[in-house]
Amino acid sequence: MTSTRCSRCLERCVSPCRHQGGSEREAAGAFPEEEEVPEYSVQVDGFEPARRGRHVIYTLIIRRGTAHWPIRRRFRQVVKLHEQLLQSFGRSSMKAGLPKLPPKVTCRSVFCGQQDQQFLQNRALQMQEYFEALLRYIPFVDQCEALREFLCSVDVSNMSYDALLDLEQALGRGGPELQVDPALVAALPKRQAFASHLGCCVICQETMEKDEDVRVLPCGHEYHFECISQWIKQCNTCCVCHSMAVAQPDCEDLGST
Repeated sequence: MTSTRCSRCLERCVSPCRHQGGSEREAAGAFPEEEEVPEYSVQVDGFEPARRGRHVIYTLIIRRGTAHWPIRRRFRQVVKLHEQLLQSFGRSSMKAGLPKLPPKVTCRSVFCGQQDQQFLQNRALQMQEYFEALLRYIPFVDQCEALREFLCSVDVSNMSYDALLDLEQALGRGGPELQVDPALVAALPKRQAFASHLGCCVICQETMEKDEDVRVLPCGHEYHFECISQWIKQCNTCCVCHSMAVAQPDCEDLGST
């Protein structure tokens, strides 16, 4: 038997892999039908120059099942993702179906500049085609760390509470959690009274005023106490970085063994 990398399951598989020739095997009933997993899709929704500097920010809408969320990325971040994939799969993956990046420079960008509207529109279309081809090459995003991190590092600043809940479920962080003791939530530290930065609570999208009860999670992100206490009942994670919001005694005991 030989070991080869399967582009579908992204693991070292014993040849012949169960995914190779899958349609014929499944038609013959050799393998049971697997549960359908919602696939990811990417829509390049637009672009705009950054407020400072010369670079351009592209807005991408990521969809999985019924959930969708926005991310904002520079082209250089797409380049970095591509380089990570090449490092993981090897240069030969380009021949196996890993798509080519849109060109960094074109004749139009040389003569008209990197912020020329036509050049940017063409790049947006090429990025759309790139991601469509990439998701055909890597259909199981959750098994590819670099791609999952790129798509799921979410810009939550403009998302509603309901959209955040849908997002948690779509990314596999929703569902039943260990019951969090309300006393542990109530014990979350309050923001320092002398803090000068008011900030915005990403759950309710309202400014956190100085005289309001604002709590700080272990990761350092701040929320209205009323908002975060309701959120933790649904999912014990920070809405921004997805780290644990309130440490569970059981988790601490496991970590010490």
